Amino acid sequence: MLKVNQVSGGYLSQRIIRDITFNIDTGEIVGLVGLNGAGKSTTLRHITGSLKPMSGNISINDREWYSEREKLSLIPDQPKLYPNLTVREHFEFLKLVYQIDNDDYLKQLIKRYTLHEHMNKYPYALSKGTQQKISIISAMITNPTFLIVDEPFMGLDPLGLKCFLEDLNKFKENGKGIILSTHMLNIAEKLCDRVIVMHKGVQKFYNGTPYLSADLFKNTTLDELFFSMIEDA
Repeated sequence: MLKVNQVSGGYLSQRIIRDITFNIDTGEIVGLVGLNGAGKSTTLRHITGSLKPMSGNISINDREWYSEREKLSLIPDQPKLYPNLTVREHFEFLKLVYQIDNDDYLKQLIKRYTLHEHMNKYPYALSKGTQQKISIISAMITNPTFLIVDEPFMGLDPLGLKCFLEDLNKFKENGKGIILSTHMLNIAEKLCDRVIVMHKGVQKFYNGTPYLSADLFKNTTLDELFFSMIEDA
């Protein structure tokens, strides 16, 4: 289990998020939703170690984050690729670093995301959507226990989006834990088992819990719940 416990933090002396607390278990997808500037990406950067909490702590399986960080993999909001490596070399590099020997799985993903014709190209020659597909595959082939996904949908073509949503569900079925940051409420409602609503750097609580269960969406929509929770906030 990944636990975020009373985490506050931000950049230098500027506090962006305050007292964030939630758990991500294996075998579930938890959505982190909010408006632009709500603190979603900042929260994820604390989970991945890019930022250090000003207060609170993050643990994986009741151990400090840094001792379990190999269990995490990130799909960032903006693809971060090596400019001097081709697509093929990106994957070869990851295979060496993570000692990956599942070539069949990699080949399957390359075919699914229609990257076969781009394998010898450099990032500058690729669209943002194609670069995002490389980020997605790069995170998936490391076989993480917890997948951290930050606003991944922009730039993906319809086929890429379909494949990615299917793969997130497969990861869940295979016992992985996923936290998905997005402002696309319709996708979060369909995909996520639970949802955390953030607004202006804090969690908006619903019935005393930071989670909205998917069961709540049977009689209303996530849009309606979301906007009712941030009204006048």
